[in-house]
Amino acid sequence: MIELCGSVLAANHASILRDIRLAEDAGVSRFHIDVCDGHYTRKIIFGDQLVRDLREETSSLLEVHIAVYNTESVLRQFLDTGADVISLQFESSEQLAESLMVIRNSGIQPGITFAPITEIGEMKSFLESVFIVNILGVEPGIGGQEFNPGVLGKIEEAANYISSKGLETKISVDGGVNMDTLMRVKDAGADILTVGTAMFRGDIRENIVRIRGLLDE
Repeated sequence: MIELCGSVLAANHASILRDIRLAEDAGVSRFHIDVCDGHYTRKIIFGDQLVRDLREETSSLLEVHIAVYNTESVLRQFLDTGADVISLQFESSEQLAESLMVIRNSGIQPGITFAPITEIGEMKSFLESVFIVNILGVEPGIGGQEFNPGVLGKIEEAANYISSKGLETKISVDGGVNMDTLMRVKDAGADILTVGTAMFRGDIRENIVRIRGLLDE
């Protein structure tokens, strides 16, 4: 069954916990936290203290996406935050294999995030070494962008590769997933839909009910 994940980038940053609670009340139990440095990405977004504080307040799964330069040094700040999943940005990580091992050895599920520019051939060699592959439908670090339909083929190819190898790797799709695109993303083979604006802007409970209604059609 497909899983919903709330991207807190789109929540009210003055009331993130309130918005998470509203989403939890509507049945969401997985949340995505972007970490951006203002160098690899255009904006500076979230840090390790937010993850620590949320871990104290919720038992929901917390998934951290680190989209920065100097990934290796930044990563270490998140290993003891209580994050369940840490996903590293493929395009900005210089020692990816070593960093994934550090995450795994810390008892955290490792993942890799791929920007739209990266071709499926570069992705395949990593699909066997992570729990989650996060395929971005937009450029990292900016909420509210339109979904790039060119990634649908990558989702399909990744899903076919995972199936053919008998892997348990989950495919998450993040960015531009909304009422108009979520069914195409689901049909392409996604296991996890990371939803930001379409979940957190407006009536959160009503948005989630509507999303689930579309997915159940």
